[in-house]
Amino acid sequence: MSNLTQFLPGSIKAIYRGTITIANSSTSNTATITSVDTAKSIISLLGTASTETSTANVLAHVALTNATTVTATRGGNTGSLVVAYQVVEYV
Repeated sequence: MSNLTQFLPGSIKAIYRGTITIANSSTSNTATITSVDTAKSIISLLGTASTETSTANVLAHVALTNATTVTATRGGNTGSLVVAYQVVEYV
C-alpha cells in the first residue's frame, strides 16, 4: 500500500488522525491536536459511527477551528456519534 509521501516526498510535514465523540444531547465537541499552520493544513472527515438512524443525528462536519482544535458538529442531538477526522499539514 502506498501513501502520499511516496509520490510527493518532503511535501507533508505532519498527519494527525483521531476521533471525536459527540455525546447524547450535544451537537458538537472538540479534540486537541499538536499545533499546525492553518494556512498550510487541510482537514477531512473520514466517517461517522452511531446507532441512530436520523440523518440530522449521524451526518457531521469537521473544522480546523484554530491551530490546535478540531471541532465536529452535527444537526441533531439524539444519541452519541463518533466522528473520525484527519488533518494534513504541508511544508
